[in-house]
Amino acid sequence: MMLQQTQVQRALHYYEKFLKRYPTVEELAGADESQVRETWEGLGYYARVRHLQQATRKIVTEHGGQFPRTYKELTALPGVGPYTAGAVLSFAFRQDAAILDTNAARVLRRFFALPPERQTTRALWDVARQVTPTGQAHVFNQAIMDLGATICVARTPHCPRCPVRRLCRSVVSPSNRQQSKAGKK
Repeated sequence: MMLQQTQVQRALHYYEKFLKRYPTVEELAGADESQVRETWEGLGYYARVRHLQQATRKIVTEHGGQFPRTYKELTALPGVGPYTAGAVLSFAFRQDAAILDTNAARVLRRFFALPPERQTTRALWDVARQVTPTGQAHVFNQAIMDLGATICVARTPHCPRCPVRRLCRSVVSPSNRQQSKAGKK
């Protein structure tokens, strides 16, 4: 929950402090809301901490304190949407689940040179699901998020440093120009 709209480096300190104060799901579920918010103070997006506490209460009462392991159960928790569910399933439980954050969406739009009608959220989710490899979703998801955060950045992508530039349909390089011309014939 902390990593939604927050960079890892910024969240680390808060994460450690939060876990020290609430080491179990039961402790967080039973804690005073104002104290939980105080522990979160400075991280921003306070709806996330409200949803997190609501989710822990649901985990305790409906799932016996065990974190749900299905997409349907996860997305039924407050504050958990498709992206968070996919991230949890692929990273925590090594299940084949796609993710689509801002960085991954940017990479997919550029890599496949998607036309505007294929850049809707629904269409991008379809692409993400199609390209996420079976058995390696966690590796692929981490790679696509990191690629979008460090190389395929929003304003000035670093295409010459990109490890997939030779396959990317958005990169203008001699090899891609030749491939593009060959594909038009």
